[in-house]
Amino acid sequence: MRLQPKVLTTFATQKPVFKAGAMKPDKLAIELLRPEINRPSAWSIPKVLRALEPDGIGGEVDTTTVFLTGAECPFRCSMCDLWQYTSLGNTPVGAIPFQLAQVLKPESSNGRRWLKLYNASNFFDPRSIPTEDLNAIAEHCSPFERVIVENHPRFCDDRMAAFSKAIPGQLEVAMGLESIHPNAIEIMNKRMTLADFDRAVAKCQCLNIDVRVFVLLHPPGVDQKEAVEWTRNTVAYAMERRVRHVSIIPVRAGNGWIDRLIDTEGYQLPTVSMIRELYKTFSRSEISSVGVSSAGSTTIEFDLWDYENWQGGCPECRDSLVKHIALCNREQRILPQDETEIRCECTV
Repeated sequence: MRLQPKVLTTFATQKPVFKAGAMKPDKLAIELLRPEINRPSAWSIPKVLRALEPDGIGGEVDTTTVFLTGAECPFRCSMCDLWQYTSLGNTPVGAIPFQLAQVLKPESSNGRRWLKLYNASNFFDPRSIPTEDLNAIAEHCSPFERVIVENHPRFCDDRMAAFSKAIPGQLEVAMGLESIHPNAIEIMNKRMTLADFDRAVAKCQCLNIDVRVFVLLHPPGVDQKEAVEWTRNTVAYAMERRVRHVSIIPVRAGNGWIDRLIDTEGYQLPTVSMIRELYKTFSRSEISSVGVSSAGSTTIEFDLWDYENWQGGCPECRDSLVKHIALCNREQRILPQDETEIRCECTV
């Protein structure tokens, strides 16, 4: 049965009140549930993260991530918290090259270097990244062997091909598949079908553009007991489409709607035990070594950002699990967990 939004708006507080069984609010409800924050300016200096990323062949690459600020995505995914890092209104022409000039200083190229340009939105939406700025942005990308941008599958258009030709390195487009579970697809409100995703991947591959995919662990709409299975199924789906990289991300609270879902619907965030079970499942399946399957090779990486806030477990078992996952990420092997000394069996 298709779930329909059941939302009442209390005009005194402008906060939606959910009826029992409501899972999918509309765009207005998602926006009204957001916490109040000061949105950043498109002329602010972006944050930069420098880290090593697995290259999929047993090595690591020095990777610079620039968190750009621009216009918000026009879609309202119910689980998304990226809107907090976007500015109000369309991105002004010149703002993105200005941001890059502040943090990407000319350097001599020493070894392999990758660049992630993450704008918490869609790189090929002209509201977020003005078309007039693409050539200037491409100039900043020249020292890098690979450039990774994030984009909704419905924005994979001719601008993508033009930008790929403008940079000397390899372009990689990161897209949110999230889950192939039918309920989750509906409840997440992504405004995307699996057919949309497949078309976007095929277009990228026809243009010799690599694809990176984001997969969620336990998105709303998936029963907690089936969360690991559906995450594995979604990873396998992406691998069958020969994507280069899959990032698995546990669902996080903090965007408003997820928090209300926890309070009113009994939804639970992914737990330490769920993450451990996911890796046990991988070790028993064809996803066991560099993501190898009959479809080819895919880099599989579990996102360790914000791991301190994972639900359940104790500090000892959480730290042991993080070390285990970091090793799996680096070596691109799904190692048996006893090899990395996960000894804690707490029931916290």
